[in-house]
Amino acid sequence: MEKHSLYDVIFKMRPLPKKLTERSYVDALVAAIEERLTITEHRYRSLLLNAGHTSDYMYFVEKGIARCFSFDDRSGRELTSILWKEQSIVCDPVSFFQRKTSDVNIEVMPGSLFLSISHRQLQDIFHDFPEASVFERCVSLQYVYFFAQRSRQLAVNSPWERYLHLLASHPGIELKVSKDIIASYLNIAPQSLSRMLRKKGHP
Repeated sequence: MEKHSLYDVIFKMRPLPKKLTERSYVDALVAAIEERLTITEHRYRSLLLNAGHTSDYMYFVEKGIARCFSFDDRSGRELTSILWKEQSIVCDPVSFFQRKTSDVNIEVMPGSLFLSISHRQLQDIFHDFPEASVFERCVSLQYVYFFAQRSRQLAVNSPWERYLHLLASHPGIELKVSKDIIASYLNIAPQSLSRMLRKKGHP
């Protein structure tokens, strides 16, 4: 059985019940997940989720990058809220777990390799392995923490500080996505990013 890095990520989540530390239970759980995982390679930019639809799949980035974005109706600009890197769990947790219509889009970048599992398949796993349902809470809490940190960063840090943080947390990101996407993540116009880089140079 191939050992995906997915398991390194999910079994490091906290807090986990004692049952999820027992070798036989974990082995059976991993086997059940493996039976349901789909592996997809993405050669082109494509949408995994469209705003206005309910999220039916959760993804894991084995290789590559994805982003979460929405549209600003007033300016018509894209607003990138998340850039997922390798070993990230990708989803809209409110839409996926609570079966609500999503207000965001999820886009995968070229050259990415993803694992995916459907909501129905995950519910089947939770039925057979009740202790595993704690992962729903763990994933949701991770997103709550992320958005709390991001809101603070947008309110307190300058665009240059936000750019430095992005480079530190996502090494090589400037080679993987366009400047327009980076600018939208920094919450500045592409022209502002270009001027900033001309003035300060690449770190």
